[in-house]
Amino acid sequence: MRSKNVWHAFREDLKGLWPKRIIALVIVTSTIIVLFGLSFEKGPTQNISVNVVNLDETVENSAAASVVSTMSSGATIHIVNSFDPLDEDAIQRSLDDLKAGKVEAVIAFGPNFTSDIQAWILAARGGTTIAPSSLMIYSDSSNPIASAAVQAEVQRSLQTVLATSYKISSPVKVINEIVYGDGTDMRDFMAPAIAGLLIFILTLTPSLMATLNDVDRVGGRFRIGERLLAQCLSAFCAGIVLSATIMLVLGAFGVRMVGDLSVSLVLLALLATASAALGQLMASFARRHRGLMMAIFPLVLYPAILLSGIVLPLTSIPKYLLPISYLFPLTYSIDGARLSMLNGFGWDVCWVQSIALIIYTIVCITIAWWAESRSIDDHATSPGDGGISEGRGDRAF
Repeated sequence: MRSKNVWHAFREDLKGLWPKRIIALVIVTSTIIVLFGLSFEKGPTQNISVNVVNLDETVENSAAASVVSTMSSGATIHIVNSFDPLDEDAIQRSLDDLKAGKVEAVIAFGPNFTSDIQAWILAARGGTTIAPSSLMIYSDSSNPIASAAVQAEVQRSLQTVLATSYKISSPVKVINEIVYGDGTDMRDFMAPAIAGLLIFILTLTPSLMATLNDVDRVGGRFRIGERLLAQCLSAFCAGIVLSATIMLVLGAFGVRMVGDLSVSLVLLALLATASAALGQLMASFARRHRGLMMAIFPLVLYPAILLSGIVLPLTSIPKYLLPISYLFPLTYSIDGARLSMLNGFGWDVCWVQSIALIIYTIVCITIAWWAESRSIDDHATSPGDGGISEGRGDRAF
């Protein structure tokens, strides 16, 4: 008898799932997997942005030009700017791009790059040795994956050119000079992202599940705007506590934190506020259809994980997906926290991410207030309710 009841219950559950819920689940799953495929189209070791400074004065059969051509033909390096010997400020301008985060590395060929190789070959044939030619890589090692990929690609391209053009493999010394992030490993790189993701989930989920409209509709003590602002302030306070806890634990494990800690603390707290505001915004539109929450939550959480720079840095995300990345507060927080914790930047740089999170919060609260107020108005004017006046009284911000 029990097995029969279980069978009937199973059939009822299937009827409840089919067709709308199953179709919704298939659409949500397909969307997220397609987004995953598009996000990892390049991967963390493809199309890495670099500047090339070619100061090699050799006009014909330049080894530097051959190396640059070989690197360009591969998928690892994307040359953003290429500077020639006539540009006197080439190195400095390239390093400015590196410090500004526009490129991941600068590859610099000295003025005697080809002639030094030729001199080394002549010396080797004569039985003597001289210093090899040198190639400089100025790198931002706060992204250890990209930094290692650039160095490996430069070495590969060098060996290819030397083996095919000179039939040798040793007259060039590659010097890697780290501009930012010396000693950074993958744990250091991932720490700001994991901290941001944790706070994002812990503050977004309660806001999504809030019943703000139901409380105010029955004569709650607070107006819509008051409750929205109160929830954001509460989220900010919770964010301060959570971010301080995270910093203490990360510090205990020796995670790299070279910048002003107040920057990371405030950015994570502002992330908590913006995440709460985003949750309020989503809940205000989905409140009438609770079943939508099952589809909305993964459509926010998983794209945020894929596109906010947690696994892939923003420089590795396809450009056509970047506008979606900036729809999530997690993007601004991770970017700012990495700049502070790994590169040592302070408020002079990270104020941009802070302002972005504040504006993000204001926009979400404003839209949520409008949606909630409109919902109350619609409820108040519907048959069987207490009239228009009560709804409009609760509408005030």
